[in-house]
Amino acid sequence: MPEVGVVTMHLIDPLGYAVRLDWPSADHGASHEFTQFTTSLDRALRRAASTRRFWSMGPLRPLAVTVVPIGRGAYRAHARDCTSRRCPTTAPLLGLEADAGTSLLR
Repeated sequence: MPEVGVVTMHLIDPLGYAVRLDWPSADHGASHEFTQFTTSLDRALRRAASTRRFWSMGPLRPLAVTVVPIGRGAYRAHARDCTSRRCPTTAPLLGLEADAGTSLLR
């Protein structure tokens, strides 16, 4: 079982998934970026576990490595070092309601 914190897919059927990396930010408290878009939840979970292992060896580590549902267009348009709270989160995958988790799915 992957060590990502995502259990199963319940409420939504998004166009894809990405690995979300949350980083500490001196200016805004935290920023995030999306990497490794895929249409497979299993592949996204494996990639997140691999990403977590990669960053665990270095002096700088992300605050969180999670899998989020996101559409391909939103993934391509998303900026690096984003500080918006309206970006996709893991909430929909966990069966929780969150405006941030549903606003950019398509």
